[in-house]
Amino acid sequence: MLEKKDNQVLDAIKRGDPKTLERLYDEIRQPFLVWASQLYQCESEDAVEIYQKAYTIMYMNVRNGKLTNLTSSVKTYLFSIGKNLFREKFRNKHNRLVNLDDVSNTNAINVEVDANVLDNYEDTHKKELVRKLLGEIGDPCKTLLELMFIKGYSAEAVVREMNYSDERVVRKRKSLCLKKMREMVAEKKDSNLL
Repeated sequence: MLEKKDNQVLDAIKRGDPKTLERLYDEIRQPFLVWASQLYQCESEDAVEIYQKAYTIMYMNVRNGKLTNLTSSVKTYLFSIGKNLFREKFRNKHNRLVNLDDVSNTNAINVEVDANVLDNYEDTHKKELVRKLLGEIGDPCKTLLELMFIKGYSAEAVVREMNYSDERVVRKRKSLCLKKMREMVAEKKDSNLL
């Protein structure tokens, strides 16, 4: 039976509640990435990109009134979108459809990550550190990273939001911004500020 909570989440998305959007993004992200990496054996960057696209599609479907009532959980809905996006990615990459339903590793489909592991992974200290670093990194990196990792925008949505020429520019800038952030973390570790 569908939980009442899932339809309440839809209502919160319709209202544009940012806390619900952020909580939902964080709650489902890690299980999705584990599922994607095990089932599709993809790079973590590809899994993140597909998750962001799936999340954006779900968000737009709710906001545009295309999705008004769930027949499954929000998590199942997002995984379903992700599965279709992976199929599309493989179809375009290999110019043929790979039948992913025939994958023999059925354990990957039912991966459930212990909530305690996720809580430890996404603990308060790490979130505070990221917020602090975002404050220090400055624009345009701050805006780009917030759009992609906090708000869950796809590269395509960032192109529109930040007026970049195409998705390649977004990916390149994201890579440079993450490198800059890693360097900032390394500097703070070296100076014992972490």
